[in-house]
Order: sequence, then C-alpha cells, then structure tokens
Amino acid sequence: MKPSDDSRVALLQVAIAGAFNSADLSDVKIHLGTLEFPAHSLVLTAQSRYFETAFKSKFEEGVTREFRYTDGSLHAHWRMLEYMYTRAYSDDPINCHLDDDELLKDVRVYALADYFIVEGLKDYALQRFISKIRQLWVSEKFVDCIRDIYDSTSDPNCRMRQAVVEIVRKNVAELWKKAPFQEVLREGGDFIVDIMGKLIIF
Repeated sequence: MKPSDDSRVALLQVAIAGAFNSADLSDVKIHLGTLEFPAHSLVLTAQSRYFETAFKSKFEEGVTREFRYTDGSLHAHWRMLEYMYTRAYSDDPINCHLDDDELLKDVRVYALADYFIVEGLKDYALQRFISKIRQLWVSEKFVDCIRDIYDSTSDPNCRMRQAVVEIVRKNVAELWKKAPFQEVLREGGDFIVDIMGKLIIF
C-alpha cells in the first residue's frame, strides 16, 4: 500500500524538524556570536528569500556557505532558525545567554523575519505577540516594547505597530497614569502619530 500525499508531507516535516541543530547532511554554518549552528541550504532557501539570494549570488557568504551574525538578539536568530525547521519556536533561552524580555521576544523575531524575508514567521511571531500583550501591557517593560517595535520597523502599515497601537488605544486611560508612558509620548515620532490617528475622531 502506497503512502498518501498527506503522510509523505508529514514524514518530510518530521525529517526536517529532526535536522534542527544537527550536523547530519548539513552544508551551511551559521555563527551566532560564539555559537555555531549547522544548517541545511535546502531548508533555508525554501523559506527565506534572503538566503535564496545569498546562495544564488556571488556574495562571500553564498560561496563559503558560512554566515556570521553578531548584532542584535542571539535568541531571536536562534528562534528564527528553530521556526524554519519546526514551524514553531520556544521561549526557552539558549544555553546560559541572557534572554530577551518576555514582551520583546516575539518583537525581535518579527524584525528578523522581516529582514530575512520569512513571511510565515512574521505571522507566527505576530500572533504570539498579540496573545502575550493582552495580559502584559501592564508590565513595566511595555514602554520598552513600544520603542523596540518602532526602532526595528519602518513600514507605517507594519502589523506589529498596529497591534501595539490597538492595545494602547484600548488601555490609554490606565497607561496615561504611568510616567514612562507619558515620556514615550513626549519623544514624538511615528508612535505618537499612529496613536493620535486612533484616538482622534473626525
């Protein structure tokens, strides 16, 4: 009896997930700070136009098949790679490295997904963020979250920006009582424009 198409796809997904952080058949090395991640070009290029372009071009990384990343969140890079293999990522920290704050984890993954052009990951990180922020907008780190979102994105139609603005709109009376929130409003920029657009009724 031949396996169905669905079972073949399921077996393939299991095989790809099993290849996460495995040197077996790996043909790419990704350096995250001092951490070396064995990767597979087929998995990377199938999901990221950034990697597809790198391998097809004569960029040094595409030729050597080694990529080095030292800036930004090590954990966000790891979570991006985890998603590319398993279609999900964990909140657990990597080794002993200091992890991102709970409110910033998905924000930083979203920014990387945008940079590396991994569309499915943007959707996944956004949904995780929306789920968390419904409870965590009361956190002292919420203002840092607003700044991080606006610093790491530039598209005025960014869905991560829209999500945080909507939470602010719903809870603006409580947030207004907090000095850090008033401070971020005084800074101006795109955030104040976006929130005023939500609050003003024409």
